[in-house]
Amino acid sequence: MNDIAVAFADLPLSAGTLEVLASRNYITPTPIQSLVIPELMKNSCDLIAQAQTGTGKTAAYALPVIETLLNAGSHKKPRAIILAPTRELAMQIAREIDLFIGSRQLKTVIVYGGQNIEIQLRALKGNCDIVVGTPGRVIDLMERGALKLDNIEFAILDEADEMLDMGFVEDIETILAATPEEKRMLMFSATVPPEARKIAERFMKNAQYIKAPVSQSEQADPLTEQWACEVRREDKFNALKRILHAEGRIYAMIFCRTRTDVDELTLNLQKNKFRAEALHGELTQNQRTRVIEQFKSRRFDMLVATDVAARGIDVNDLTHVINYALPTDKDIYTHRIGRTGRAGKKGVAISLFTPSEGGRFAMLRKASGGKLEQRALPDAKTIIAAKKARFKDEIDALLSKVNPAYMRMAEELCDVYDPATLLAAMLDMKFHKELLQENYPPLGRGSRDHRPGSADRRNRGFDRDQARPPRRKSAPNSHTAESTAENPEKNRKTDKKRRSERSERPGRNNNAAGAPPQEKKNFSEDKPRKRLRDWAMDITGNAPELPRYKVKKRK
Repeated sequence: MNDIAVAFADLPLSAGTLEVLASRNYITPTPIQSLVIPELMKNSCDLIAQAQTGTGKTAAYALPVIETLLNAGSHKKPRAIILAPTRELAMQIAREIDLFIGSRQLKTVIVYGGQNIEIQLRALKGNCDIVVGTPGRVIDLMERGALKLDNIEFAILDEADEMLDMGFVEDIETILAATPEEKRMLMFSATVPPEARKIAERFMKNAQYIKAPVSQSEQADPLTEQWACEVRREDKFNALKRILHAEGRIYAMIFCRTRTDVDELTLNLQKNKFRAEALHGELTQNQRTRVIEQFKSRRFDMLVATDVAARGIDVNDLTHVINYALPTDKDIYTHRIGRTGRAGKKGVAISLFTPSEGGRFAMLRKASGGKLEQRALPDAKTIIAAKKARFKDEIDALLSKVNPAYMRMAEELCDVYDPATLLAAMLDMKFHKELLQENYPPLGRGSRDHRPGSADRRNRGFDRDQARPPRRKSAPNSHTAESTAENPEKNRKTDKKRRSERSERPGRNNNAAGAPPQEKKNFSEDKPRKRLRDWAMDITGNAPELPRYKVKKRK
């Protein structure tokens, strides 16, 4: 394997390709480009390349393919097919390939679902050289006879693990089976799952495996800072708000598990004056394209999405990736956090998990090699200090360019009001309650030891392994106890006196003085009432006929 090149001029590329790269300010190749390009240019081998998203994989295979097709001259077409998991990634690949081709005589056609198929049929009639598409639409065109793969020289799977995870295994096998056996097959992926290995074993011959190395500086100081917080399920959104307040202005993708979660979280963020939009599978293609383009142009700060909807979206300069719901697999976690910390710029990956997800968090922590650390939520002092620091930075940036009109207005106000009181009033107008500690009540960590009342349970003076103390019984009156033990005769007289006093209290059935005696009702003359047990026995035996009542219908 070759050493990593320090410039594109050191790679075996033609003068025309180097000129195109120079016009796009491509000077230093990435590690995956330095390793893959020489192998593809000097050998006619199949290749499996593993590198994170955003490391320049497209140029790594596109430049050698373009060079090979140009040197081979004119043949029957198409000669290369590139499969991508989503239409967004397919469009991005096609744009980059067109830029690498420049003014040279090669034609690229992109095919994907959601676009009128008649447009793609007309484009394929022009004898294209490279076809970039999604598996579903490629098979549609093959079944119509508009796309024939008999002369394919390169078959490339970009983001192969994502395509396999989306259920395109059978489609990929159908497409590859229609290509010639003597083709060269290239697979580029962030991870290499077992499904990808099976496809490689079936359709590749003596494939080489290349993995992009991690630089020593990145190993010592990773570009992506990873940390997580444990919170109760009901505190999850409040915890996210505190993290956003502490982190300040961010440009982030927030991942949820379902479409409903995406819509609910987006609505809550918008209600709390955060600039966020949703992206999920229920959006139409036009809505999806509009949201992605607005996010790339930074019309809003946070894109809330599901894993399926976010696949294939390549956004540069993301500062944060937030896992509002923990991913179910370590590969998904790798894909998510790989969207930040690119091109030498640092990023932050934050995860929220509930106590019931402790096992999943431990799995992700182990898979990250200990880089994912658990932290406490930012407290009130941390959030307030961060807001004050950001405000001071904003003031420092504005002091040198204050408008003279506002300076005159400030002088007029200082003549009327005390300057310190005036500034405090303006701070109150700007922040209101944001800088008050009572605005940030403590949130539980989410573990069982921190649920309400758990502190009382811990301090009751007994352990679970010990026997519980007997319940306290109401202590008898000391005077009564002594009289019972020492003088039983006196105790009987006292009880008799108390009974007589109770019988003379008002409201009792005793006769008041001078009142005529009341006759007592003799209940023995009436038929005795049945107890519930006797009534139940009658029902289980011969149930009596109960009277039926007519119910009047409401008009």
